[in-house]
Amino acid sequence: MKETPAVSAVTRISAPVEAVWRVVVALDQYVRWHPVLSLDAKPEEVVVGAEVPGRVSDGDATAVQEVTMRIVEVKPPHRLVWEGGSLDAILGRHSFVLTQQPDGTTELTDSEEFYGATTAELVPALDQLKETYARYGAALRTRVEGLSG
Repeated sequence: MKETPAVSAVTRISAPVEAVWRVVVALDQYVRWHPVLSLDAKPEEVVVGAEVPGRVSDGDATAVQEVTMRIVEVKPPHRLVWEGGSLDAILGRHSFVLTQQPDGTTELTDSEEFYGATTAELVPALDQLKETYARYGAALRTRVEGLSG
């Protein structure tokens, strides 16, 4: 049995889990803090089965890719999971897991598992992807702590 390619990054955020959750589910606000992703859904639209359109860009206006995420799990204020892509190529299952820590901070685990016909092509890039996800976590921390502070 082949191992599913995956990437995960953990970030500690100086805010309670509810404050982090509010930013994670404010999908229409990702454009304000996320380095590459902007989405078109409001927090009340974050429900299982919802289709969330958006765009991925590396900062180059000519390299914008349209995407659609489908929300597959919502457990406020601890877990949000969406999928995007296709099993014909690569399907990503992205999860945000928020864990309240005894000191009042929140631990964010930002992960993605990859499925599909061409996932083997991702394996050489997993270390670089982990660094990228750590950058996303740092951006979320900056946004949440900026709103809380």
